[in-house]
Amino acid sequence: MSEDGSSRRTFLKGAATGGVGVTLAGGAYTQRARLFGGGDGTNSLSGPDHITRLVPDGQVTDRATGGVWADSGSWRDAVPGDGAHVLIPEGRAVTLASELDATYRTVRVDGRLRVDPTAASRLLVDTLVVAGTGTLELGTPDEPVQRGAGAVVEFTDDGAIDEDWDPERVSRGLLALPGSTVHVAGSERTSWARTGTAPRAGDRSLSLAEAPTAWAEGDRLVVAGLDPDENQDEAVTVAGVSGSTVELDRSLSHDHVPPREDFDAYVAAMDRTVTLRSESAATKRRGHVMFMTTDVRVQHAAFDSLGRTDKSRPVTNPDNGTPPDPDTPNPKARYACHFHRTGIDATEDPRVVEGCVVDGSPGWGYVNHHSNVAFRDNVSYDVFGAGFVAEIGNEIGAFEGNFALRSSGTGGGPDRRQFKTDREGAIDDFGHGGYGFWLQSPGVAVDDNVAAGHRHHGFVWWTRPKPDREMDPEKFEGITIDFANFPVENVTGQDRLLASDAVTDGKVPSTQVRFRSFAGNTVFASGGGADISRHRFGDAHDEVESYSVVDEFTAFNLGAHYSQWDSRRVPNEGGAQGGQNGISIRYSANVVVRNPTLVDGVGGYRGVGINRNHAPQNLRVENPDIEGWFTGIRAPPRGESPITGGRLDNDIDVHVIGGGTSNRWSSPHEVAIENVDFGDGGRASVFMGADLQDDLYSMLSPNDSVTLEGTPLYFDSQRPDVVPFPTEADLGDVGGDELGDLSEADPAEFVGKSNRELMNAYGLAVEGEPLPDDAGARSDVLGGFAAGSNGSRDAPAPLDAVASTVGSAHEFGTLAQGERLYVYDDAEFLTVPGKYAGLSYIRPEKEDQDIERPSGYRLDLAEPADVFVAYDAESTPEWLTGWTDTGDSIGTDDGTRRVFKKSVGAGTTWLGGCPDTYKMYSVFVR
Repeated sequence: MSEDGSSRRTFLKGAATGGVGVTLAGGAYTQRARLFGGGDGTNSLSGPDHITRLVPDGQVTDRATGGVWADSGSWRDAVPGDGAHVLIPEGRAVTLASELDATYRTVRVDGRLRVDPTAASRLLVDTLVVAGTGTLELGTPDEPVQRGAGAVVEFTDDGAIDEDWDPERVSRGLLALPGSTVHVAGSERTSWARTGTAPRAGDRSLSLAEAPTAWAEGDRLVVAGLDPDENQDEAVTVAGVSGSTVELDRSLSHDHVPPREDFDAYVAAMDRTVTLRSESAATKRRGHVMFMTTDVRVQHAAFDSLGRTDKSRPVTNPDNGTPPDPDTPNPKARYACHFHRTGIDATEDPRVVEGCVVDGSPGWGYVNHHSNVAFRDNVSYDVFGAGFVAEIGNEIGAFEGNFALRSSGTGGGPDRRQFKTDREGAIDDFGHGGYGFWLQSPGVAVDDNVAAGHRHHGFVWWTRPKPDREMDPEKFEGITIDFANFPVENVTGQDRLLASDAVTDGKVPSTQVRFRSFAGNTVFASGGGADISRHRFGDAHDEVESYSVVDEFTAFNLGAHYSQWDSRRVPNEGGAQGGQNGISIRYSANVVVRNPTLVDGVGGYRGVGINRNHAPQNLRVENPDIEGWFTGIRAPPRGESPITGGRLDNDIDVHVIGGGTSNRWSSPHEVAIENVDFGDGGRASVFMGADLQDDLYSMLSPNDSVTLEGTPLYFDSQRPDVVPFPTEADLGDVGGDELGDLSEADPAEFVGKSNRELMNAYGLAVEGEPLPDDAGARSDVLGGFAAGSNGSRDAPAPLDAVASTVGSAHEFGTLAQGERLYVYDDAEFLTVPGKYAGLSYIRPEKEDQDIERPSGYRLDLAEPADVFVAYDAESTPEWLTGWTDTGDSIGTDDGTRRVFKKSVGAGTTWLGGCPDTYKMYSVFVR
């Protein structure tokens, strides 16, 4: 023990309890971890043990005896100077009451370091370590740092981080070790506010819904932009405040007017009286904040230009997988405000971060990793990757009343970088796409938050466990993994799960845990609303009371999502990973979407209110308010998926695709639409399409049903005269047991037979039965028929009907320059020869390019006609052999198209797929 009472034992006190250790297996991996900071537990090289080695007793140059920092009598020798390694020993307290000019290499707090809340103070330091016995007080709840005073901790830049001293690159920042106490409290103020009157261009004041607390002249604000495709955030300064009216230093340049009067515009306050900041703007040389202790309360503080993990590229110290660029360190866990393995004991009070702002970060803002943290009323602004994060799947606590404003991202979808064996960069490194909230854990309550200005979704739930230790790749690669990570004591309302064999060593996989809460959240001016994936997939059941609930979710003004190659990703791309989806649900089951309000409030792009990929099961939509989209709801393909009550007013309100996903081992596909108020702004209440290429059993199964107010609906492909398999190649790779218990027939016998013939010979037909005699067309049902109806079809002459064999939607248009090529995409016809102008054409989904069957698009003609196909000029598929190359071309935003022609008689004409191009062709008729 030294003279001042400090010792290594004192320093390590509490560190031994700081998180679960991890064992790193494999020589190559261990070497990589040694170089780049692998692992996250106390036994890893970047955990508390490594941090203690950065500030040993033998390195200390200046020891405090207690008192005011700037007084020489407070130090054993003199006030520390530039480059000092400072120690405040256990039992000693130092008060910072002035703006220091010296820059320190390290400050280690074994005792107590506080600021005078009534004085302006500043500490310039590379690395500030609060040891297990230490206390850091940058204001307290009872004595917050006052306006007019202000406390600043600046993490200095004396050059590149010294990797000889710190090979893990964990230094340069605030590091609070297990057992320590950290209290940070600035003066209370309104963090963000709703406007009472929507601001318009030219306004020089804001009318807020309520009078703000402690806003004053000189404060910096950001008025959130509402345009989803252009950053129209406006940084302004307060010129004065009177009640709920805030005068500004300049006039606004943009309108900030939502599409409905019951929606709000929002304003974020950017100043706090306590600031932790980086001196350097260079990503590799910035500071970061890592809390490893349970005793943390941070209120009304600013985290300015912090964070060093660069989410624009994969981390170089993954727990699994092969990282790219191993010679360029990019260690994880160096974030702006980061709780690192502080424990998930729900009986303890949570750590608290309240009323703060993260302003600028190259990788994430607020991060909960294996911790219990309540983040309330905070702002994140201008971050890369995600503003708020629950990192690995077992986190608890809350994100409540926060405002995530503006994030940039890689352009990759939510699933990008998912672990794949031997694929460089596929390392389970998520949350890089530009999101408001990245939520790996279902155990956090996510309520009353707002997300705006994000490259992609405002909220992403991706609840598959993210192991933070090395795993056997065979157990790891796939949609879900058999990895129990969520303690059973933190699971509520799921008796069925807790009694199942999913329980292992007192834990269950987080992917099977229902949302603790997801209510009252809002997204706008982003590339998507909410994405839910890897959630309860494979555990579908009918115990609705234990389903996850998405309650009172609002999204408006959602725009395009652009990939890393700057190409626009339409809503259904990548299995509903594209842009302009209000809610997308993928690889999930047992979800109730209750009282959603989804409004596509801007022109130009047309998206989907509630979208899905091929896999969701048991999705219930209750009392929706969905308007302005091309498609309101794309109904899930499996299980019970009722749509009940509410209002739908879209071009297509509900799009139902039948037969597309195997239901041999899942519950039947049942879509019951009841008590819905359909608006008059679109074409159809229901669009019906059958998928004839994905799964033979599901296509022919009799168990599915679609009803509209109790009336059975049927697909066009169920017509008795439709031939589901015109050629043998249309059967694809059908295995011997493809029909299961439906029939012992050889599927090869189905070729060329109509539904009527299949029913007579085998008792089989598309969707289990041919269209009944009493069913007919109905004006609000497209692509199908309704029982007891006898209306007319909607196709323009000479067409009678059109159907894609993947069940996709389509429109009819008049061929002309400026018309759209596709349903969802913004590509247009640029040049149209006069001989074709004015002809009726079919506008398909761009994703129809993925049709694999040789017979992929069906045209039913009421009379003989000339059919034209404008196909990618760079290729010609085999199915166009026998068609006439007219020598004409049509210019489009999606490439030049050569025009082929074929004269056909009345009846059915089949068109093929796009085996050699990513560009769906255009069809027009005369």
